[in-house]
Amino acid sequence: MSCIHFLLLLFITGVFSNSDECATDTNPFIQIGGKHYFINTGVQISWIEAVHLCRTYNSDLATIVSVVEMDYLSSYLTTNGHTDKRFWTSGNDFVAEGKFMSLSTGRPMSYARWASGEPNSLKNAEDCVQLVAVNEIFYMNDVACNTGSYTICEKRMASEFQNGEEKCANVSPQCAVKKLQQIFTQMANIINSSG
Repeated sequence: MSCIHFLLLLFITGVFSNSDECATDTNPFIQIGGKHYFINTGVQISWIEAVHLCRTYNSDLATIVSVVEMDYLSSYLTTNGHTDKRFWTSGNDFVAEGKFMSLSTGRPMSYARWASGEPNSLKNAEDCVQLVAVNEIFYMNDVACNTGSYTICEKRMASEFQNGEEKCANVSPQCAVKKLQQIFTQMANIINSSG
């Protein structure tokens, strides 16, 4: 990751940590349909950078499981003026060409709304799935994983219940920034020690 991407990520997470709008327990997530998403429209990053960004927020790249979920996301993104942007999802075909899996679940994608002619694995170099708008409706497209796109993170579902109520493991923005700084410091140390 370049230094500029790192600084932009720190700036974006810093902006969210100082926002009064984010005073809920799902900070900086917004509810769309039945799930909570963090939609990063501040900086375009590679797929693997998006994976790390989401994990910093105790979340994963979005896994779209139904036409209803796709329609909710498409409507939200269109209504909020994001039809000129592309967004990473957890879909990929790293293991077997043409067999798209969810990184989040480790299972085959249960739903796909591919754009016309997709997936096409252009030059056998497109392994990651992004959302792209065609005529104001979002579809899926396979693309090279090092392409810059925006990010949709999906908050992980709580796996524990306490006294019949959900026990959530939320990560504060300040903690997320600290974790992100630790990750990048470790990466910088590895790069510096190998060079």
